[in-house]
Amino acid sequence: MQAKVNVKVGEATYQFEVEDKTDKETLNKIITFGNPPRKCDVCGNEEENYLDSNKDKEGNIYIKMVCRACKANANLGTYKTGGFFWKQYEQWNKDYQPEAKKDEPEIDIDDVPFGK
Repeated sequence: MQAKVNVKVGEATYQFEVEDKTDKETLNKIITFGNPPRKCDVCGNEEENYLDSNKDKEGNIYIKMVCRACKANANLGTYKTGGFFWKQYEQWNKDYQPEAKKDEPEIDIDDVPFGK
C-alpha cells in the first residue's frame, strides 16, 4: 500500500509519501506524519509552530516540532519494533539536575574497600 498526505506547518507545506511492508505500517507512518502536535503542552500556543531537525555527532537524526512562543520541542519518537510517534512538548532546561534514585543507598567513597 502507498499513501500520501499534505501537511501545512507554519509557512511550509510538506508532502509525505509512504510505502511500507504492510498496510498497517504504511497507515501508522502516514497518520503520524500527517498529524504533528499542533498545541504546545508547555505554553498552549497553537499557531506558527514549525518542523525542525538536527543530527548529532554519531549521525543520529532528530525530527521535532518547535513552538515559536516558548521554544519547547515535541520530538518524533521511534518504536523499537518500527513505526513512529510524537512525544509531548517539553522545554530543555540546561540547569536540570536529575535527582538521585531513592531506592539506591548513598555510598561514601571512604567506605569502599579498595584492594583490601
